[in-house]
Amino acid sequence: MNAERVGGVFGLAFGLAVMYGSFQLELGTFQAPGSGFLGFLTGSFVVLMAVIVLTQSFLAKDNQVKLSVLWKDSKWWRPATVALLILAYVLVLERLGFFLTSLLFMLVMFKWVEKFPWPKAVLVTLAAVFCSYLLFHTLLKASLPQGVFGF
Repeated sequence: MNAERVGGVFGLAFGLAVMYGSFQLELGTFQAPGSGFLGFLTGSFVVLMAVIVLTQSFLAKDNQVKLSVLWKDSKWWRPATVALLILAYVLVLERLGFFLTSLLFMLVMFKWVEKFPWPKAVLVTLAAVFCSYLLFHTLLKASLPQGVFGF
């Protein structure tokens, strides 16, 4: 089985699902976008890219990558760890709040997954979370979860 075709079909299905879900929300117009507008555009882009990948996989005959080759010598602990950390982030975001959850999540990502030294991990985490908080809460006036500590 061709790896590009599998990826293309997965991307196509995912993009169509995002478009369908976004369409269920109000799309709005370019002048007054609704809550599903950005998701619909994102899903459309994913579908477009998937169609390009699928088309190229059918046109290229000589260098097709087999799906079994992709699994050889693969190290799945990093993507699995990142997926579990993102799931944990989503589950505790409302309880602990944006600031604390983001600090913990990014510190674990930089120290454990990326193997940064402690000073660098702490510095990059603090800078990224502070800048994100400043951008979303202060400048854009977005409502971020405050959590149990009120920040």
